[in-house]
Amino acid sequence: MAEGPEKKFQHHIERFLQQEHNYAVLEQAEITDTEYYFAEDHLYAFLQATQQDTLGRLEKDYSSDSRYEIFKALKEELQRQPLWCIFRNGLTVRGHVFKLYFPKPRSSESVANRYYQENRISFRPELVIKGGGKRPDIVFFLNGLPIITLELKHEKNENVHDAVTQYAKRDHNDRIFQLPFLHIAADTSEVMVATDPCQESNFRWYNTGLSNKAITEGEYPVEYLYREVLSKERLLEAVSFFLVLAPKQAAGDGKPEQPEFTLFPRYHQGRCVVKIADAISEHFVNDNNVGRKFLINHSAGSGKTLTMCWLRLPSYQTLKALAKNPGIFIIVANSSNQYSNNTPHASRKICAPWGVTFLWGAECGLTNPQRVTANRLRFYNLAGWRLLI
Repeated sequence: MAEGPEKKFQHHIERFLQQEHNYAVLEQAEITDTEYYFAEDHLYAFLQATQQDTLGRLEKDYSSDSRYEIFKALKEELQRQPLWCIFRNGLTVRGHVFKLYFPKPRSSESVANRYYQENRISFRPELVIKGGGKRPDIVFFLNGLPIITLELKHEKNENVHDAVTQYAKRDHNDRIFQLPFLHIAADTSEVMVATDPCQESNFRWYNTGLSNKAITEGEYPVEYLYREVLSKERLLEAVSFFLVLAPKQAAGDGKPEQPEFTLFPRYHQGRCVVKIADAISEHFVNDNNVGRKFLINHSAGSGKTLTMCWLRLPSYQTLKALAKNPGIFIIVANSSNQYSNNTPHASRKICAPWGVTFLWGAECGLTNPQRVTANRLRFYNLAGWRLLI
């Protein structure tokens, strides 16, 4: 029987994931927990390979029940925080702390590289889900735990909007639409993503520009998705850095209560942050300072505030190497009241988990670039603080 265009598209991506990224294909039988969609053997094998001492202490106390205790603790922790937060923060099991993955170390010579290499990304095509519903085209797993779902369409039959509608009509009580941090809807030309797929309005465009173009001859226009975005480096970068938990907001000022939700950057935001962070690091290595200036073109509604917030952490990490004291970030306000109000609030909320100290320009009496070099800053410089403006 001839393969339809949608299946051909899906199988092309699957082959690419195997051949270019060396991802393994999970068998359905390997997903032993059919409620939480855990490939339990894969996670346990990762813990054995990377944290044998900690696992040994747990096994000493709980013997053959240690495996049960790990997955029991994981399910209990999921009642308190999203799965990606547990990846980032670690999992405490009977007083023993386990890492469910290892982020990429800054130095290629770091001993932590060995643990980073133990991270295993795999995928399951046509995952069988509860209730016999339509199977997600591809589900990605990190060390045996689900992190991304992907729904594909071919424009000869349907498009990305049909994929989004399909997500919105799913049974969202099914944990496969709760545990992953990202849900991707794509056709051969365009991509949309959401961290919560329960309604169509949650999906945002995730394109490289006004139109996507293949990077390599013979590939689909959305090649950037399966070549770059779904690469091991980018997926682990999302877990270790880009994902942000926006806290619950109480009702007030005529606005309804806003539940807790996960933020993930749009493609252009992530691209901007990575390019500038790489440029800062390269300049620092060559010149031992971060004396660079960048001009970023943004249109209205493109996420300027969040882009600046995401930029601060990699900039801070490079800056921190210059002094033992934390950095003070002074952002000079422009004439927009909305910009002035949004940016410091978002900065503190998003980057607080990393211990970054922020002083908003107005808090230092700075309202224009000419005053950045005023005497009031000399106190901070004399105290050994470093400023990122």
